[in-house]
Amino acid sequence: MRRPHCTRSRTPRRWRTGAPAAGRRLPGAKERPGCPVSLDLLGASSDLLGSARSVVSLDLLGERVSLRLSALPVTALRLLHDGTHADWITSLDLGEERPVVGDQPVPENLRMSVWSLRRHRALRFAVNGEPARKGRSGSRAAISFQQQVMDEMEAWRRFPMTGMVALDLCFRSVLKGPPAIHNAAKHALDVLGPALEGNARPRRRHVLYRDDRQVKFLYVDLDQGWAWEAPARSTGTGILYITARRARDVAADMRAAVLVSQEDDDDDYDTDCPFVVPELPDGPDIGWPGIPPANVTDFHRWVDDDIRFRYIADLQEAILAGTDAMLASGLADCLRPTNNIGADEQIAAILADAQAESRDLLLSSPLTLPLPSAPRAAGETAAFGQQIRAQIEEFRSRWPVFQSLLVPVTITFLVTPPAQGKDVDNIALTALPIAHDVLQPHIAPHLLAPRLSGRNPRPEHQRRLDRLRSVNARSVMAFQAIELPRTPADPPEGSLRAALGLHQHDSWWARASDYLNEKMEHADQHGELGSELWDEVFSSW
Repeated sequence: MRRPHCTRSRTPRRWRTGAPAAGRRLPGAKERPGCPVSLDLLGASSDLLGSARSVVSLDLLGERVSLRLSALPVTALRLLHDGTHADWITSLDLGEERPVVGDQPVPENLRMSVWSLRRHRALRFAVNGEPARKGRSGSRAAISFQQQVMDEMEAWRRFPMTGMVALDLCFRSVLKGPPAIHNAAKHALDVLGPALEGNARPRRRHVLYRDDRQVKFLYVDLDQGWAWEAPARSTGTGILYITARRARDVAADMRAAVLVSQEDDDDDYDTDCPFVVPELPDGPDIGWPGIPPANVTDFHRWVDDDIRFRYIADLQEAILAGTDAMLASGLADCLRPTNNIGADEQIAAILADAQAESRDLLLSSPLTLPLPSAPRAAGETAAFGQQIRAQIEEFRSRWPVFQSLLVPVTITFLVTPPAQGKDVDNIALTALPIAHDVLQPHIAPHLLAPRLSGRNPRPEHQRRLDRLRSVNARSVMAFQAIELPRTPADPPEGSLRAALGLHQHDSWWARASDYLNEKMEHADQHGELGSELWDEVFSSW
């Protein structure tokens, strides 16, 4: 008998790989004592003659950068991590143009190095401190919060991000009474922007980004300490795991992951593939046909209730996981580049139409519920909340299987912003409290399984129930907010849709990146990185 879905806290898989060490060499760079430095870039070796004070000019996909030869390994790596549009060096200039590679994909022998650069380009920090909300206590916590992040940024020689951002926030609280997940997210997003007075440093007047409107992909997870079967944690401090990536890297990884999954026949049975739709469970075997009704006892009825509870939990888990898989795949299709460089007009028009159709299907999916457009004036907030409540109640009545949520859930908001823009986190501030009130999600629903009447609960079980009174038990475990780029066909007020999904401890894009990394390592071990599939993947970057 399969037990219902149980939430377990864990450190995100991405954190097993640390940030790049300062001074790490560019892949292919070699230095021999007393000899000229030799660089093997994309399979083409060039001896750079002269002293260590020689200056070399690099062409980073159209962006010319002059570097001192002695600083090339470190500086080139940092440029690849930070602000350029390049993922590898395309040419080397020592007074004359010396092309290294044309429009070909990355050579096979450097593909893992290029992928490693992309993975290490992400910023990953662990910030000590309990989740906070805006207010007096939040203002005190913000000072230490910013200092920790800025110290980490300075240690890795990184500066605030200036482009679009994909941000994952994983809160781990160990104290009673933590703030609601949407309040903790709002506080963190504000603190990661402009530096507070006294925290600003030379060339560092912002923390992680300049403005939270840069965040186009947002994932927030809150572990309240008692959401899984374990003894009560000792009093201490919480922690926040931050992962920040460039939004275009997230989009590219999701497209590549879909491409790889479509070509891999084993993915139908791969539980780590974020695009696999699980099968629905078989119906429950309920009833006691061999026993006269008069002889059916409370024990028999409890067994039936328990089987029914677990079946509904398994059914909800399969439906919600399938919703995540289909919407994540649809989102990846919507994130294809729109410029279609190199395609003739007819093919470019076909590709543009296909992308528009994918976007329309994503925003009209029956697996999502339409919500009213975000308010554009202060007086519209109350009506906005009433309309959200009506839509969520209608969704709940249309799906009887979700009358009682028996698995931890994640809510995803798909936002097409109004013409004047809208912070994605502000949507959650209004919508999540209403969703909590109507849907009544639970952070540990397995504790609500039927109990045999007349039998006292086990002491451990009762203690877990008692601890839930000190936290926000009726809450989603995580939420996502994804801002889709506007198109000329979008209404001025924008649009908003929400989807109920399974809590899987990671964002859609993090799971896609982990899946892609696993498949790439497998292909590298089996000498398959030179296949047409991986040619297409690396050409798309």
